[in-house]
Amino acid sequence: MEHGWMSAMQTPLQPLENSDEINFFITEGAHRLATISMNDYGFLLSARMAQTYLDRAAQVLESTRGFDHAFFTEVSLLKTAATKIGREYAQFEVFCTDCERFDRLETNNWTEWVSKCAVRAISRGYRGTVSHHLAYKIRTFHSRVCSVLTGK
Repeated sequence: MEHGWMSAMQTPLQPLENSDEINFFITEGAHRLATISMNDYGFLLSARMAQTYLDRAAQVLESTRGFDHAFFTEVSLLKTAATKIGREYAQFEVFCTDCERFDRLETNNWTEWVSKCAVRAISRGYRGTVSHHLAYKIRTFHSRVCSVLTGK
């Protein structure tokens, strides 16, 4: 099985009984979450990366084998949380795309330029706040997924 995130999204689900695959998912996920949390590639790409991670996490949870009702309940709750956080990141991605489009608009005079600067400053602050909030959610989610996958 390939370990690439994009190729993993395109291959059929296989059980993750191999501890090396689980360890890879946990380690790679932690690295990706650090990148997402720090917005190393900007808000828009971080939002897209988060959605890719959440899709992969849902696939991993779907393919994980469990033994009891509590395990299946937790997996179900985590898959629901992944969907919810994914929707929030999708909304954030739309907002970031709109901001980038707004940033490329030309101004015709000083009044428009000053207004545009004000809007850009406000939207940048808002993106920072939302990004921070979503990063907290996705890190908490990853911690819960790790607990389920490792059985701790």
